[in-house]
Amino acid sequence: LLGGFPAGRAFGTALWVVAPVAFIAVIAGTISTPGNCDWLVALLIALGGQLGAPFGARVLVNMTEGGLRKLFIFFLVYIALRNFGVFGGGDVAGIEAQLEGMWVYVVALALGGLAGVTSSLFGVGGGVVVVPGLLLAIGGFSFPAAAATSLAAMVPTALRGAWLARSQRRLDYEAVKLLAPVAAGAAIVAVWLRDWVVGQEFLNITFASFLLFAALMLWRRAPGKTPTI
Repeated sequence: LLGGFPAGRAFGTALWVVAPVAFIAVIAGTISTPGNCDWLVALLIALGGQLGAPFGARVLVNMTEGGLRKLFIFFLVYIALRNFGVFGGGDVAGIEAQLEGMWVYVVALALGGLAGVTSSLFGVGGGVVVVPGLLLAIGGFSFPAAAATSLAAMVPTALRGAWLARSQRRLDYEAVKLLAPVAAGAAIVAVWLRDWVVGQEFLNITFASFLLFAALMLWRRAPGKTPTI
């Protein structure tokens, strides 16, 4: 979006970058800290994502450019404020498991469905939906474990959304070829930093600051008459 892409095309292109990058990050994370990922929960989230992604894709094509942009700005600001702790989502260290038994799996499926919707609508889902859900709704996850589980779940979810974006012609191949290799290398470094170097509070603040900056830049850019896709 900051590069001037129509919103629908920007989010569709992002999914084609996210899918391979998430796959590489999962491999890097498994090598770095093999016990972090809860594979059963990841599978259930991925199943939910397969249902949510088509719904999000159908909603997107019926929205105007301005409406989609405003919804995304609101989404960014909300997630940023939550990471700053405004809604109580900033400090999750040491939180205990809140759900037990089958409820864990029901919530995991629901998280996957919501992540599928947001992945098709905005090109994101794991970091802004699944990770907070694992930490705050299910509980019992450390931040690295929630991030690792989210990444594993988002690989098939992002692939589903990417395929839908391709069928809707919301894809810029040249941008994918430019962004994917850089993002893949950055993902490996990011996994190492997340697991071994950087604390959760710093990650929350940095991520939230970036989201607010992106929201501000999007707000200042006039949508004009650019089509959604």
